[in-house]
Amino acid sequence: MRSVIVGVAHWHAQMYADALSALGSPVLGASDLDADAGRAAAAKLKLPFEPNAAAMLDRVRPEIAFVLPRHDRAMAEARPVLDRRVPFLIEKPMGRDGAEARAIADAAKKAGIFAASALANRQLSIWRRVEELKSAGRLGTVIHGHFRVVNGPPGRYRDWNVGWMLDPAISGGGALRNLGFHGADAAITLAAGRPVSVRGAAIARHAYGLPVEEFATAVIAAEGGPVVTVEAGYSYAAGGGDMEWRIAATGAYLKETRGKLEVRLADGTLEATDVPLPGYHALTEDTLRRLKEGRPPAADVEDCARAAELIDRIYHAAGQGRTA
Repeated sequence: MRSVIVGVAHWHAQMYADALSALGSPVLGASDLDADAGRAAAAKLKLPFEPNAAAMLDRVRPEIAFVLPRHDRAMAEARPVLDRRVPFLIEKPMGRDGAEARAIADAAKKAGIFAASALANRQLSIWRRVEELKSAGRLGTVIHGHFRVVNGPPGRYRDWNVGWMLDPAISGGGALRNLGFHGADAAITLAAGRPVSVRGAAIARHAYGLPVEEFATAVIAAEGGPVVTVEAGYSYAAGGGDMEWRIAATGAYLKETRGKLEVRLADGTLEATDVPLPGYHALTEDTLRRLKEGRPPAADVEDCARAAELIDRIYHAAGQGRTA
């Protein structure tokens, strides 16, 4: 499929470009509202650069756009795509807060187009296994979940030429707004349509002397359903990180870490399986397949807006405003 990258200065642009190349989907153009940063990023990726996204879209007429906006200009980057009703995938958090994310979700709904969001952890194998157990009548009642994403120190964003991630007026927050987004989405998913409330939250920002938090944790409860804990941090001392998704039910206890899925069933059986790492190749491949087949995205912009609104409530519970 013919594709373009809007917001090519984003640090995830390399991941999407690599995935699209491997899938044989040519990236025919790249743009960015920051012309200097965009031109440099496009040159590194060997992509043709056009500072004006509207002109690029009119010239290339892509089948899909990958929109990777700086958080404070999410709507500005997305607007040319929305106006032309081009199917798209947009990076989370889709704005600095829930209101900005909701505006994009509403605009996409009005345009009536395929509008995926980059909630890559929806690709984790634990979700497929949960659905299999549920279908077989072996999952039982979900009791609680725990979702943790802890990556390396925040200085890496300066190294990647996206130091704006450390400015809350631009990014909307730190580890919670960025990495905790996946945990918030997982909590909503596990709630299975029930209303959720934030029962408590705490934030740390003492280690690096930055205005954005390096760690956050929250307790989220679904009405009449499971309790979920979320952890997000820029607190892994070295490169790499720590990720764990845990779901406990009366019929099974499931845990997925990086490349490993363990399922302990109520009869004592232990399933231990090597599974694919979640990543942008799987996300990109799944998105293109769904678009070709006329199916909705695995996670759409409405899902992204709901997670953004829940993140706002976690900040509030921790005694912080949007720019925590």
